[in-house]
Amino acid sequence: MFTAILSTMIYALPMSVICAAQLFPLFCPEDAAAGPWIATAVFLAICAFFRHGSLKVRLIIIAAVLALSAGLFFAVDSTERREFFTERSWVALILLISLGVFIVSELLARFRSLRIAAAVLVFAGCVYLIITGIDPGSLTCAMLLSIILSTVIREVQHYWKKEGDTDGNRHMVSILPFIILCALLVAVAPVSDDPYGWPVAHRLWQFAKETATKISQFFSSDDYMDTTIGFSSGDAALHGSLRADSTPEEMFTVSFKRKETPSLNLGACGYNEFNGRAWTNTVDEAGIGRRHQLDTLETRSSILSSSTENIFDHMRSIEASVTYTNLNTRYALIPAKYQDVLSQGALLDTLRDSDNTVFVDKKGLGTSYSFSAIMLNKSHQTFIDFMNATGEPVSEKAWYDSIAGVLINGRSEYPYEEYLDYVDNIKKNYMREVNVSPALREKLDAFYDGCKGNYEKMLRLEAILSQLTYTISPGALPDWVDSSESFLDWFMLENPRGYCSHFATAMVLLARAEGLPARYVEGFCVPSSTQGGTKVTDRESHSWVEIYFEGFGFIAFDPTPGYATEAGWQTASERSAYLATLSKGTLDAFLNMDPVDPAAAEEPEEEIVPEETSPALILIPLLCSALLLPAAILLYKAIMRKRFNKLSTADKTVYLCHSNMRLMRFLGTGIRPGETLSEFAGRAACDIPGELIDFVSVYEEISYSDRAVSDDMLSALMLSNRNLCSFASKKRRIAYIFYSLFAT
Repeated sequence: MFTAILSTMIYALPMSVICAAQLFPLFCPEDAAAGPWIATAVFLAICAFFRHGSLKVRLIIIAAVLALSAGLFFAVDSTERREFFTERSWVALILLISLGVFIVSELLARFRSLRIAAAVLVFAGCVYLIITGIDPGSLTCAMLLSIILSTVIREVQHYWKKEGDTDGNRHMVSILPFIILCALLVAVAPVSDDPYGWPVAHRLWQFAKETATKISQFFSSDDYMDTTIGFSSGDAALHGSLRADSTPEEMFTVSFKRKETPSLNLGACGYNEFNGRAWTNTVDEAGIGRRHQLDTLETRSSILSSSTENIFDHMRSIEASVTYTNLNTRYALIPAKYQDVLSQGALLDTLRDSDNTVFVDKKGLGTSYSFSAIMLNKSHQTFIDFMNATGEPVSEKAWYDSIAGVLINGRSEYPYEEYLDYVDNIKKNYMREVNVSPALREKLDAFYDGCKGNYEKMLRLEAILSQLTYTISPGALPDWVDSSESFLDWFMLENPRGYCSHFATAMVLLARAEGLPARYVEGFCVPSSTQGGTKVTDRESHSWVEIYFEGFGFIAFDPTPGYATEAGWQTASERSAYLATLSKGTLDAFLNMDPVDPAAAEEPEEEIVPEETSPALILIPLLCSALLLPAAILLYKAIMRKRFNKLSTADKTVYLCHSNMRLMRFLGTGIRPGETLSEFAGRAACDIPGELIDFVSVYEEISYSDRAVSDDMLSALMLSNRNLCSFASKKRRIAYIFYSLFAT
């Protein structure tokens, strides 16, 4: 019986799950939760047991259903019954669908041609889903796969010549755990955002692409930064238009320690000399020294030596890691103010090369390093006031006090004299004299009106430039543009439009016109992220400005429209004032629970008193079960007795022998595999009185001889059956009660 039930469930279960996943949400209420699934499983189990069970099982099922129905009918009044069936009409639909699924599964289990046709239809449906891009869900896909897999296995069983047990249903049931395991693996396996995007093929293609990139980078002598970076050519020239690539190419990935991160510029190449048409780097081979390290130390010293109570009011740290994917370069992509650059836990091995940080050897695919950088509260008013007050190199005491907090041997590693030489080199290389025309100067004076210092001027200049027009086709530079002054006149007065290189160039020159050292920087703009990481493509290559403020260090500005961000946060004092206001107002009101004005108060909702559950709702179904289940068993006994009386003498004898053997198994003395009836009788005599097992000789005689069964033999078997039942009832009283009720 159980083999037949499980064989039916091979098709009934996946079809019911598909219906539950695709059809039930259309008419089942949202608050039904797992109710439809449970109802389907219970109803399918009832149908399977009723279809393949014995007469006794069928009668018990009928009695249980009648008892439950009758109990609910008498325990619930007519009004509640009508409400129940009105509000839960979806239960009837579920039962009808489940019944249809069971009937179809029975037909599939019985007829081979229907199974093959169903498998072909399911396979065609899967192909259709793939072509149209419809995602039915991983659970539905798993069930469709199990139907196809079950049919294929049945066909293999059909053509497989077997010896011994040739029952195909038992073979299917034996491999049922394997089918369930396959379905579970499909159902729980992670699904990509593009379920029909062939992720395995994509991964193989990506692996082949990365391998080819590594090989090409190994033999390539070109440096990516020397050929195309920041929308410029190798000489950082300004062109008439940009090439708009249709498909961006990934260059590297950035992973942040914190998920919520603002946009970040990672610089690679810096330039100091502009001839009106292109940028070049004329910093001597000695460079400016350890510019990035000294710049960060200068910023820290400036903030610590000020009257700022909390250093985090002005700066914060950010940690990230960079991994090259399609870069082949000797340049390191780092932010303006970095503290430490690590490669696999060790300091990054870099050299100073004309004021740019570069690797000792050219790096390519797979190069990975991490860094800790400083972010500034750039647009906050307290930071603006602080910057307007700077203008002199930090004192020797402030310098050594600052580095003592972060470096053990800071006094000897970064002497104050090196810092002063560094400031002189910055002015020498990045403070080129720039003259502006009277017409432009008049506009600039209007722009800067009301500014309290150079820092505020640069903030305003950044804001003004970011409101101009961004275009990738600004037109070629006129022939008469051959200097910084002529470029500013053309860009600021005649053609205020362009791309990042135009805006960055203009701001560098205008900063120098105000007496501030500034450098033109090219690299990549990493977009803000809420996931803790992002992929950066060649479209994020960008140009911006770094301006030096004596006594503080370099600060990055981005005047390109659409790129400038408000990099600011609330200071500690503002936060304290806010919390103090909150504690005096809303928080006190919440804690003290001030009485509400009765006039403004709404009328209280009527209290809903839960209805008490009537005892009849429980007692009546139990009482009906107590009456109907025994009645069903008695009816079964009467039917079996009537069937027994209609049997021939030989069939009655076989039935009694089988019944006695079942009683022997109940008593714990069943026949063993390969054991003859005589051997069984001899072994059983040790535990059971000999007169109770005399039936074995009769059983052996009718099994191995052609002798006709006499009435005396039948009478003896009936007597032995009664005596054996009496012995079993005395030896195992409670267990025998259930055995007598449910044994066939």
